[in-house]
Amino acid sequence: MGLEQVSIQQKFSGLRGWTSAQRALLDQKFGKPDSPPPEDITTFHIPDEKKPTQYKTIYKSEPWNAILKLSNIPQRCILDRGHMLESSAEETLIAIKENEGWVVIPGAKAPEGRPAFKVLRMTPLPAPRIAALDDCADIPDGITALFARQGIQVSAFNDVDSLLEVVRVQPFEAYILDWSIDTDVTSEPAIEYIREAQQSNVPITILTGELRTQQTVGSDIARMVERYKVSVVEKPAILDILVKTFYNILFHIPGRN
Repeated sequence: MGLEQVSIQQKFSGLRGWTSAQRALLDQKFGKPDSPPPEDITTFHIPDEKKPTQYKTIYKSEPWNAILKLSNIPQRCILDRGHMLESSAEETLIAIKENEGWVVIPGAKAPEGRPAFKVLRMTPLPAPRIAALDDCADIPDGITALFARQGIQVSAFNDVDSLLEVVRVQPFEAYILDWSIDTDVTSEPAIEYIREAQQSNVPITILTGELRTQQTVGSDIARMVERYKVSVVEKPAILDILVKTFYNILFHIPGRN
C-alpha cells in the first residue's frame, strides 16, 4: 500500500480513514470471509467512508512463539497459525498444541487424535545463547555438549575476565556460573555487572560444592540470592536436570510475540 507502519496501525485502530483504493487492496489481500474467525484470529473493524455507520471486517492471523521439531534438536521459531486441518498427512508442516505452547512438526508425524493446524508461515529463530563459567574445563565442556542436544548454544569460560569481555559486547540469555573460580576469586563481579551495569534479569544459576563445608560461602551466596535473584545448584550438579530446567525457561515463552 505504500503506507508507513504507524499509519497502518492508526487505520486499523480507527484513528484514520481508508481511501477507496486502499479498501480495494485490503479486499484483494484478505478477501471477504463468510464465517466467524477462530479464536486465534484478530478482528479489525474498518469504517466504511461512504456509510459511516457500517463496518468492514478484516481478519489477520497473529504470530505465536513456537518450537520447531524437525529433528531431535528443537529450534525456536515464530509461527503464523491458520485453520484446523481435517487431514494433516499431506501437509509439509503443521502446528499442534503442546502443554501451554505451540510446536511445529512435519505433517506426517501428526499425533493421532490431536487437533492439527495449518502453518501459514514459520520463521526459525537463532539458538538460545548461554554462558558457562568454571575454572575446571571439564564442567563447561560437559554442559556445552549436553545443552547442544537441546538446541541451546553454550559458550564456555574459565575465568571471570574473559566472560565479562564477551558479555560487554554481546550479553547472553542465561548464565551458569561456578561460585569459586580461583583462590579468593568468585563469580560475584560477573553477577554484579549483569544485574547492575546491564540491568538484566536473565536467569543466573550459581554452581557450588562448598555450601556445606564453608559457612562464609553460604552467607555470600545467600546475599547473591537476596540481592540479585539468582538460583543455586550444588555440585556435583545433575546436568540432565539442569539442561531441562534451562530448556523450559528458554524455549517455553508463553503468548504471542
